Amino acid sequence: MNSSEDFDVLLSFAGPDRHYARAIYEITIANGLKVFLDEEFQAEIWGKNLVEYLHETYSKRGRFVVALLSQDYCNRAYTRVERRAALDRLIQQDTEYLLPVRIDDSWIPGLPAATASIDIRRIGVLGVCEALVQKVLGVKVKLIIPDGLRVPRVPRGSMPSEHIAEHLLELCRNQSVAIFGALIYDETTISLRKLLGNQIDWEAIDVASGPDFEIFAIRDQRLHGTDPNTNIGLITAFSMSKPRDRGFYYSRLLKQYFGEEKTTLVYPSVLIFIVSDSQVRKCWLVPGPRANTEDTLNWLIGLCTCVRDAIATAGGSAEPVELVLKQLRLNLLAGKYTLYIQSAPNSAELAIEGIADFLG
Repeated sequence: MNSSEDFDVLLSFAGPDRHYARAIYEITIANGLKVFLDEEFQAEIWGKNLVEYLHETYSKRGRFVVALLSQDYCNRAYTRVERRAALDRLIQQDTEYLLPVRIDDSWIPGLPAATASIDIRRIGVLGVCEALVQKVLGVKVKLIIPDGLRVPRVPRGSMPSEHIAEHLLELCRNQSVAIFGALIYDETTISLRKLLGNQIDWEAIDVASGPDFEIFAIRDQRLHGTDPNTNIGLITAFSMSKPRDRGFYYSRLLKQYFGEEKTTLVYPSVLIFIVSDSQVRKCWLVPGPRANTEDTLNWLIGLCTCVRDAIATAGGSAEPVELVLKQLRLNLLAGKYTLYIQSAPNSAELAIEGIADFLG
């Protein structure tokens, strides 16, 4: 950082994306970076001409500008001032300065289309912070996550498995009761492939799940085996025609993760984990309907809403786990959802590491 620069990073974003910016700020300063976030400098800004202040700040006071690109970012007046200041600086130097982070598919006028960007929908907030810390420090480090920080979810797209696992582990460490769900899908199920590829559908699921219920997708496979003995499937298995070779189908997930040898699944199904004190208190398998895309989406939204309402009725995720569990079970049974108790690892860390192997 040059002596004339006050910050390693200047964050530029629209108001609706402040929750991302705030988390990036908290994580990066915890890892040793000097970061400008407007709300942290209100006393300094107070009374100044805001256009002049922003232009001076975003053209001279930082080593990099990180711009969170979205439709809101493109349309707001003050973000226009910030990005124009950054672009003025950019044309005066031959090294990178404006670092774009995509929140949606928007792009800002004046920024060359060939400029490399990263996508928060693909790598999540933790991935952005990891890349930013490495960019500034020049070395890759293991991120320090501040205690109690809620890392915002990114419902659109899919994060790498290690970032989802890290996010869930932080959730389990920082909440009295952590509840998360795994939507189990099979790529041969066309309706699920359509749903998983639609950002609007995932946003609807995210809204329905509320702030205290995390849900993500894991990939299963329906594999075939042979056995001279008659196959007796569990009640969760969907009906199969009589096999000619007296073989059977089974779920790779249920066999490898839960040790169930000859069980198939309806797709979708959802695994619900309830964690307290870093221990898995319950793991329920909730089978879904064999339905088209619209009906599958409605079922998922209904299930997420049921879980969200149960947590709220119990008083929130800070309440004792026994109270939350009781209310959750009551609401799910009242909603006509079938619950199969599964034997997940007792340790939340082991449970999450195991399930991460199935993230696609």
